[in-house]
Amino acid sequence: MKNDRTHFILNNGKLYRKDNNIYFDKFDEQNLVVGTKILPINGIDEVYILGKVELDTYTMSFLSTNNILLHIFSAHGSFRGNFYPNSPNSVNKSGFVFLNQLRSFDDEIKRVAIAKEITRARMKNAANNCIKKAVKFETQKYLNALDKASSIAEIMACEGAFAKEYYQKWNEIIKDQKSFKFITRSKRPPTDKINAFISYVNTRIYNVCLSEIYKTELDPRISFLHEPNYRSLSLHLDLAEIFKPLIGDNLIFNMLNKKEITPKDFKTNAGRIRFSNDAVQKIELNMIKSLTSVVSLGKQNLTYRQIIRREANRIKKCICENYPYEGFVGEI
Repeated sequence: MKNDRTHFILNNGKLYRKDNNIYFDKFDEQNLVVGTKILPINGIDEVYILGKVELDTYTMSFLSTNNILLHIFSAHGSFRGNFYPNSPNSVNKSGFVFLNQLRSFDDEIKRVAIAKEITRARMKNAANNCIKKAVKFETQKYLNALDKASSIAEIMACEGAFAKEYYQKWNEIIKDQKSFKFITRSKRPPTDKINAFISYVNTRIYNVCLSEIYKTELDPRISFLHEPNYRSLSLHLDLAEIFKPLIGDNLIFNMLNKKEITPKDFKTNAGRIRFSNDAVQKIELNMIKSLTSVVSLGKQNLTYRQIIRREANRIKKCICENYPYEGFVGEI
């Protein structure tokens, strides 16, 4: 399996720079070092920290210089934030692209057009999941409503109605209805195992999309479907709408139906449902497999990571060159 150049720290310990490399000391329950692992600086692009980890500014500066992103989670597995580089080695952010991104956001017609395409692709990719699983789902009424939408609020309303029915179809796809029956979507914190699984996988896709946007000239603060004024970064949320059904939902269906994830993989901590470390490792192996799987697009063979970055650049081409944008829809 290809290396996704992503490293996960699940245990408590210390992350530090030594001899122009990154090392991780694993701690036991008494905070004594029980093992040391090297993270080759040229072999990683991003680090996910899910344990309680000591980290100094000297190390963070070194990570920044080498364009390595950090994604930080709480002790309960909730996403808490990103650290992404701003150094001479970082991707050069273009003033021209930034201005056009702002102008496109302020242009209601253009913003609505981009938001519609993102939502249309999200709907079609989700509907294709049902087709592949032989589950009947009449989606045309939602696509028709989307065509008639003339504002972001109306687009979001269309997507919300679609998502409500789509998630109910999961009960016809997921075999273990005793443990993973979908009732309603809940977040912050998730109230049951299926929602905990969705939230974890979606967060991973959000961060992958942010990482790929970072590699382009686009500014991650300016989005089109989601309102950017309520959060510091939001463009990755737009991009993730397209790829959550393709990558995340299919990963969940496959792992549950193959019993790779079972109720035993969950634990409750301070009233919050989270995965065991073993479960996280199983999910990540499948996530990496999905992100590095190759898709044929015309004469190109691209991994899903490359397709995500390609989608970001297609949005850039739309806002900078008025090139017609169509959201990516995977094959059935």
